Amino acid sequence: MGSERDDESKNMIPVIDFSDENLKPGSDSWGLACKRIHYGLEEYGCFEAKYDKVPIQLHNSLFLALKDLFDLPIETKMQKTSERPGFNYVGLSPTLPFYESLGFDHPTSFEEVESFTRVMWPQGNDYFRDSVRSFSKPMEDLYAMATRMVFESYGVLRLYESHMESIFHRLRLFKYRIPETNETMGVPNHTDKTFITILHQHEVEGLQVKTKDDQYIDIKPDPSSFLFIAADACMAWSNDRIRACEHRVMLSEFKPRYSLGFYSLVNGVMHVPEELIDENYPLRYKPIDHMNFIFHFNTDDALRNSACPIKTFCGV
Repeated sequence: MGSERDDESKNMIPVIDFSDENLKPGSDSWGLACKRIHYGLEEYGCFEAKYDKVPIQLHNSLFLALKDLFDLPIETKMQKTSERPGFNYVGLSPTLPFYESLGFDHPTSFEEVESFTRVMWPQGNDYFRDSVRSFSKPMEDLYAMATRMVFESYGVLRLYESHMESIFHRLRLFKYRIPETNETMGVPNHTDKTFITILHQHEVEGLQVKTKDDQYIDIKPDPSSFLFIAADACMAWSNDRIRACEHRVMLSEFKPRYSLGFYSLVNGVMHVPEELIDENYPLRYKPIDHMNFIFHFNTDDALRNSACPIKTFCGV
């Protein structure tokens, strides 16, 4: 069920305890959690998930594995790991001097993770491979459970199975170097281009969510905490009922910062469900080819620099 605190009255992001044994479809706890998720997505574009399926030992080993990855020579990290634009190494950018990231698709697949691992470590690295796969499976389960609740809360549960068949996951790994004096901005305010992102943090703080009144809420690191973020494609799918979460990373500690993003992306074309179109929410988006949107976002400067790329790309 939801956190004991009254999030709505305190203008705080809702917290949902997905480890609650009473959280079953049809239960009172389930219904309450669906309402709180609905509120969080419309008010903030996100909610916080408490989830005990990533034990502290795995949490620690995961971030040690990330340190090993980002300690590799730059020439190793810059090797091509995907044919898709924008999905290989990102770093050494004049506009984002603190930040670097790497990622790969299908992070629960032994073959896919082993393939990425062998690019980085030709001799192999079982510790890295096993750590990221062990993390990704509970994230896959959390995504499935939380997304079912989203679909149910919007009255479109009939579409849940087909949605799950259409998506695939990507794991993106992030490092922010130690800031120098008077440097604070890690990544400026933005929305993700995925459908949903589940973010998990290292112990170093920095993640902030922007509210509708232009204030920022700190998302404190916690080994059992995962931020479920609605991204641009989810906003479009919902016909603007769900808010794409605006967030940024600020560098306030003189330590390197690591985090992970477990992404969901949609293969094929999404349509706004007919249940989400009415006189208050007339149709606002044409059919959305998610991967085509991401391709153009990564290759078209005009689209990338527009005020709202998803609306520029497929808005009515």
